[in-house]
Amino acid sequence: MTYDLQSLTELSTLENLVSTQGVAALLATLDEVLARTPPDALVLKEDGPAVGPRTLRVLRKAVEFDATFLQAHPEALFQSLYNRLRWHDAPDAATHFAPESQGPWSHPDAHLFALANHWRKQRDAAGAAPWVESLLPLRGALESADSLFWHDAQVLCAAYSPSGAKLATGSWSDDGNVRVWDAATGECLQVMAGHEGEVRGLAWSADGTRLASGSRDHDARIWDVETGALLKEFPGQEGQVTSVAFSPDGRLLATGNLGWRVHVFDVESGRPVKTLKGHEQSVLSLSFHPSGRWLASGGSDSTLRIWDTATWTQVERIASDGYVDTVEFSPDGEWIAWAVFEGIAVADTRTWTRLPGTRGEGRYSQVAWLGTSRLGLLSYNRVEVVDVREGTALWSRPYPSDGHQRGAAFSPNGKHFALTAADGGLLVSDLYASPPPVLLAEPHRMKQLWGQPEGGLAIAQRFDAWLAIDAQGCVRNCPPDLDETPMQPWCFSPDGTLAAYGIHLMMETPARRGVRLLDAKSLTPVRTLFARPLDPNDTKKRLSMKQPLAFSPDGQWVAAALEYGCVRIWRVSDGALLHTLRGAKGPVTLVTFTPDGAHVVCGYSEDARVWVYEVTSGRNVLTTRTLLEPEPAYAAATRAPRIAVGRASGELEVYDLTTGSLRLIQVSNDDVVAVGLSADGSLVAACGLDRRVRLFDVQTGALKYELPHPSLPFSVSVGEDLLVTQSNDQVTRLFDLATGAPREELPGSATPEDVTRRRFWEVLGEGPVSFHRQEDPTPLTHFQDGLEETVILREGLVVARGRSIKDFLYVLRIHAPTGGN
Repeated sequence: MTYDLQSLTELSTLENLVSTQGVAALLATLDEVLARTPPDALVLKEDGPAVGPRTLRVLRKAVEFDATFLQAHPEALFQSLYNRLRWHDAPDAATHFAPESQGPWSHPDAHLFALANHWRKQRDAAGAAPWVESLLPLRGALESADSLFWHDAQVLCAAYSPSGAKLATGSWSDDGNVRVWDAATGECLQVMAGHEGEVRGLAWSADGTRLASGSRDHDARIWDVETGALLKEFPGQEGQVTSVAFSPDGRLLATGNLGWRVHVFDVESGRPVKTLKGHEQSVLSLSFHPSGRWLASGGSDSTLRIWDTATWTQVERIASDGYVDTVEFSPDGEWIAWAVFEGIAVADTRTWTRLPGTRGEGRYSQVAWLGTSRLGLLSYNRVEVVDVREGTALWSRPYPSDGHQRGAAFSPNGKHFALTAADGGLLVSDLYASPPPVLLAEPHRMKQLWGQPEGGLAIAQRFDAWLAIDAQGCVRNCPPDLDETPMQPWCFSPDGTLAAYGIHLMMETPARRGVRLLDAKSLTPVRTLFARPLDPNDTKKRLSMKQPLAFSPDGQWVAAALEYGCVRIWRVSDGALLHTLRGAKGPVTLVTFTPDGAHVVCGYSEDARVWVYEVTSGRNVLTTRTLLEPEPAYAAATRAPRIAVGRASGELEVYDLTTGSLRLIQVSNDDVVAVGLSADGSLVAACGLDRRVRLFDVQTGALKYELPHPSLPFSVSVGEDLLVTQSNDQVTRLFDLATGAPREELPGSATPEDVTRRRFWEVLGEGPVSFHRQEDPTPLTHFQDGLEETVILREGLVVARGRSIKDFLYVLRIHAPTGGN
């Protein structure tokens, strides 16, 4: 079939191509049609927007962003394209980007969002399959020179190969923290495993065949770039290795460390050649002269030192105003540049005389020579190119600071740069290219999320503020309170009208703790709940404890722990204190109401006990031992007044809250670490340290069956038809409730209670997330990015914190098929 501009902007054509021939074929077809389409070509669709070559270029970039995901899930092509194009040039996208950004929404040919909406109408009319909509812009610009190479942890340093064809990166990854990439395509060519700490320094040999790395684990290594093999290792240095450098002839490797030393090794034999002493604090940077005659070292002792490589004596000590964490000789060897407090200093290498003034403006953490007349520089919030003689900026690209250490690399031809980031991304782009619009979400990463499953509100904690996201996907800033500190966690009334969080009034004397009730719709305070401390002088304990709290199922009461040894219950309507429930002496780690609201359950992890109280009378009806760390071995039946707890003695205790009767079941001789009750309270499941899950009949105490696990199961739920477990091997297992027969093993983590109780639930892992219906192991749909933490509100509204894009805020909506649950 012959494709053209008209056919390749039809969704049906694109979906057919990717499903029958694959993503690579779709990209190749787009390239081929673009190559033969005139620049001024224009097709006016019958019931859609006009399209041209620009449309195809943006489509290609969108497919490229999600190519790996689409290879596994070609059915998600519309979802990927819509979520990119819808936010590309729509007028309402502008509010999500920095005000100074010049975005494509101001382009006279702003039509990509209209094309996305045109496709959506076509799908809806045909009866759309399930998909996930992003209600906020995703990271990644569709019209820019930027590419992103993703890692699984913060990237600290990068280095181009001498030819510029490859890029090396060092990261915080637990393993495989040295990587080599194709600089043009972003393909990961090699992963070098072995360093036990983050990699802070990289250097290429002049012939590009070897790569040196230095890390926090006090060692340096040399790798074969072609095979990824470890060639040499230099362990046991005095401190973290911060910098590595090959001599121009490749015979020597210099390493600098936080132990104030520079070591020089013979590359071929691996033997030490010399240890250079002189720095009075940490060595932070190294650079060989192009001739190999000198080695420069910079340190936190505010000195730059020059060493003669023939005698290994110090030939010059240059005082610097500020630590020297970056230094580099010019390619012709005539100059040396290094960081000072107010910019970059330059000296000639004949006399080591520093030129007057500084280059650039402000503090820089990296300097690189781009030829002999320009410097490539990295500041905390921008990448710059500066003229050496004039000291003026020739080009500058700002970026949002994420508050973490960054690294930069510049290609040998001076045309490209790479910028590392804390979110695991390596930004690769063209020098002098116009930067894309800056997402306002970029510098404000999420720390944690709170929300009630199938509720109406979620709270996202930023590093600098709090956001409220409702079930319609509306994102609002919570009003700041300058005199109080919100404590963890937040909770929400069952009807969704109120939110509650613990506060600490630090400005008062003495400081007080309480519970703030907030109107969930207006985000305005309703009232604050206080209680007189049992020991008003003991503020130290109150400052150090977390503050668990909960609403009763009918929303009439709120219970919270403000200090050690007790839980208070207040009436929500007027804030009146109902009870002070005294328990063990230690901190309270669990506060929850039973599903019928008649009892409140308080847990004390230090004492390994739960205390159960009647809400109306405050009477203690049960005190029993149970495991509470790392998660409570506690469960409650949703349709019966029955609770269950697990003990370290291997016993399972089921308590009837109406009759006061207790059944003790001996599960095993090992700790019972998790329990689950069926909704009617007739069945109870127990997870043991012996890596088995056992199901019992509560009435008789009889064992129905036991399920061995290859890894420790730490959570269990009993549903209507399934028994679901979650294990340390990051596998979620579903079993037939009646027989115990295995139904499904899902790679990744799903909360068992969500699987059995919720309309929608998710499986989180290293890769894309899958969304499911209640008790259905078959994925309903997938989303392309890995997620670390999620809350699914009403109507399938998902609020999530990113994993593959670390701590990024996602607001998604699950669109179930017509007639779905």
